[in-house]
Amino acid sequence: MASGFALENLTVTGVRDTGDALATITRQVSDIQQMSIQIATAAEEQTAAAEEINRSVLSVRETADQSAIASAEIAASSVELAHLGSELQSLVARFKV
Repeated sequence: MASGFALENLTVTGVRDTGDALATITRQVSDIQQMSIQIATAAEEQTAAAEEINRSVLSVRETADQSAIASAEIAASSVELAHLGSELQSLVARFKV
């Protein structure tokens, strides 16, 4: 009878310990799920930030390209203006007072 009572106590203790372990596992799984949600949210935010940076870099590139084109046009206009200035000087030099 005593051994039956001891076996019953061991069984109850084992079941209680198993229940506690399952409760701990459940809490830890819940914590992991929350962390996964946070990681997914952070990944989405990083993706959005990377896309914004990409758009900004493309905008800077377009501006730089436009500036390069404008600089080339200004350089060509300067050469033409210098040429016209030389021609004008030649024409003015013909006139003597």
